Amino acid sequence: MATAYDEIQYVSFPYHQSHPDRLASIAKLLGLEPPAVETARVLELGCASGNNLIPMAENLPKGSFLGIDYSEPQIARGKALVAELGLKNMELRHGKIEDVGPKDGLFDYIIVHGIYSWVPLEVQTKILEVCKKNLKPDGVAYVSYNVLPGWRMRGMIRDMMLYHIKRFNTPQQKLQQARALLEFLVQSVPQDNNAFGSFLKSELELLRQQSDNYLFHDHLEENNTPCYFHEFIEKAGSQGLRYLGDADMRTMATHDLHAEAKKLLTTSPNQIESEQYMDFLRNRMFRMTLLVHADKQPVLQVNTKRIRDFYVASLLRVKDNGPVLNSTDPETYTVPTGGEATAREPLVKAAMRVMAEAWPERIQFNRLAVLASEKLGLQVPTDEPGLNRITDQIGSALLLFYTGLPMGSLELSLRPLAVTKIVTDKPKVNPLTRKQSGVDGMLTNLRHQTIRIGDFEKFVLPHLDGKKTKAEILEILKDLVQKQHLQIRENNILVVDPVKVKTILEAQYNQVMLVLGHNSLLVA
Repeated sequence: MATAYDEIQYVSFPYHQSHPDRLASIAKLLGLEPPAVETARVLELGCASGNNLIPMAENLPKGSFLGIDYSEPQIARGKALVAELGLKNMELRHGKIEDVGPKDGLFDYIIVHGIYSWVPLEVQTKILEVCKKNLKPDGVAYVSYNVLPGWRMRGMIRDMMLYHIKRFNTPQQKLQQARALLEFLVQSVPQDNNAFGSFLKSELELLRQQSDNYLFHDHLEENNTPCYFHEFIEKAGSQGLRYLGDADMRTMATHDLHAEAKKLLTTSPNQIESEQYMDFLRNRMFRMTLLVHADKQPVLQVNTKRIRDFYVASLLRVKDNGPVLNSTDPETYTVPTGGEATAREPLVKAAMRVMAEAWPERIQFNRLAVLASEKLGLQVPTDEPGLNRITDQIGSALLLFYTGLPMGSLELSLRPLAVTKIVTDKPKVNPLTRKQSGVDGMLTNLRHQTIRIGDFEKFVLPHLDGKKTKAEILEILKDLVQKQHLQIRENNILVVDPVKVKTILEAQYNQVMLVLGHNSLLVA
């Protein structure tokens, strides 16, 4: 297994949902007092080459980070990057999860993404043991895993592939034959009025988009054991852990369910049973569970007043300019990943406009209330009842969006973000971003998200170190054009005139800066 893991390495990415920012925010919303993110000690089990952990260490220099993985080549690659970036606050270690113990100390946040379902039972038990014994009293652990009933159908496809590939020896042969089997099944099973055929087609379309390392490690691993949500929680409970919530809080709510289903779920005796039935209704396949020590008591009814402790940001944008703010006419907002949201309250609509203007920066909630009130020509009350009223008006809408819209549409965080859309004469992106731009064009932004860039950006980004001026960078780009390392085309015709090259380069540079700012890549 180790040989196959090294030969087809599991490529890790930054997982926005696993960032301590998000774990702390959810803990705070649910009534707990999580450790400060800026100075957090973080452990990731199964970190691969550290692509999830390294950006955290870079952006949280006062924190401390430890990643452990079974693949020596991956750890070696991650260590090389850590050394190149000069990060002194993190360690990547080659080793087994079973070897983690008291000697490693306590952590504020523990991350286990894409590991639990793919290891033997004894290692699953050890993972939960680490989440208990190595977690600080107020800490939060994140564990993701495949769940039933959704994975039962996908598991059937896995069984077919495993049966077919058992006669082949190398990982590459197994991958090739697994894909070939899916193609054969889709072509051979009727799809018209055939639920099984439609399912096969949807699975093939999904797997076609995935890399070989995903297919191999997610579907063809020796171990892939999904479980029901309640079973996982029972195992966690046996280790002295309690369910806090899901990293995607909208899955804890019933916004998307039929009215009759909502009514019936209100009769569930507890949150675990309620969410288990929601898994049945949604045919859920994957969960991102947050765990805390058993003596903690999360409060599932979120107190709106808690939102005063948060910084907020939003990607929602007004559709068709919207109505007049000082009215209760509904205003519709578009969601970047699809869908829409609506607000009627003038104060809420004003707050949404303020956040749109401030993006990509986060605004402290009290400051948001002031700016939203100013947009309406109002003053923020200074008495407690008045403050509670304005908090409820804005906060209840923001919480509804946070728990009802796709992750990232509306952001709640306990800290500001050193990000800007203002383009200075010496713009700066993080060293990791500059390094990534020369590899495959997949960047990690300051929000711990993956951003894909175009070809021109790959030439610009390595020079955005906060030291070079715009004029110096344009001269570098002009020299690249002269050496034919960079080509400028207009109407598919190569541009060679120096004056025109300079004009086009400057226009493209300005556009790139706008894109980088919007995508949370420019450092304030």
